[in-house]
Amino acid sequence: MASGKLARLQQQTGRIISDSRSPAGNWLQPRLESIEKGRATLSVEIRKEMCNPFGNIHGGMVALVADEAIGWAVVSLESESYYTSVNLQVDFLYAASLGERIFVDAEIIRQGKKILYAEVTVTSAQQTLIARASSNLVVTSMEAMAH
Repeated sequence: MASGKLARLQQQTGRIISDSRSPAGNWLQPRLESIEKGRATLSVEIRKEMCNPFGNIHGGMVALVADEAIGWAVVSLESESYYTSVNLQVDFLYAASLGERIFVDAEIIRQGKKILYAEVTVTSAQQTLIARASSNLVVTSMEAMAH
């Protein structure tokens, strides 16, 4: 049974996220599909303002949703530390179109004393692999913005 922060996050499962500490994440209007220690799955419906000129999700938006899901996976660790990205590697494998819902699954693979390593898969509702991403994050002394 989860306790503390993770239990509060799990109570949001199935809801559209609009009040997180991430203004960019709130703009995405993601739905929290599931969350457990070290892993989070979000889904996002692709809106027009997220698309490239071809009507598919813009690569920068794929990077944003991957990074946002990583953030939720990091928060699920209930760490006392804050982390910031050192890098974000995204491989774009297939297109997703306006109106589709994509599913973004982030998992913390390794949690060291200073560095976290995360992996992400982005899939369509039909299980087509849209993108894969990985990221290293480092402990930071930066303070989060007021909520």
